Amino acid sequence: MAFGLVWIQSSKYEPLTVGKIAPEFELPDLVDKGVRLSDFRGKVVFLNFWATWCKPCREEMPSMEILYKNFERDGLVVLAISIDRVTTKKDIPPFVKSLNLTFPILIDSWGQTDKRYKLMGVPETYIIDQQGVLREKVIGPRDWTILDNLQTLTGLLKAGVKSARAAPPAR
Repeated sequence: MAFGLVWIQSSKYEPLTVGKIAPEFELPDLVDKGVRLSDFRGKVVFLNFWATWCKPCREEMPSMEILYKNFERDGLVVLAISIDRVTTKKDIPPFVKSLNLTFPILIDSWGQTDKRYKLMGVPETYIIDQQGVLREKVIGPRDWTILDNLQTLTGLLKAGVKSARAAPPAR
């Protein structure tokens, strides 16, 4: 009976699909202020899931900081969601400080968001366009300073600039 139940649940698993609306969430940041994905509609969102105990996450973070500093003025939002559970939550602020990270860090200690995004592991990154549509899913670490790794992101940022220029002035 338990085997059948597991089989039924696993047969209904559907990974997040590029081209669909990214799942909404609200999570606390490091000072316990709630942050919602929808707060950033109109901007390109780089959404990264990570954990303090994850060595590839630690290695990826410095390139994310460079990405953030290089593209923030162009409308890029970087959100890094820690999946550290309640027992390791205390490790997040020292981790952030040790890497001098300045982009927003969100905390998902209860796993509500990683379930919505159907994570395969960490790090895992999602590129979300200005309308909230998932445009790229990256499983595993990347060096975000290498131009070939930024094609989707830079394309969305350029498209956003063009559409903003083409839009009629606000009245």
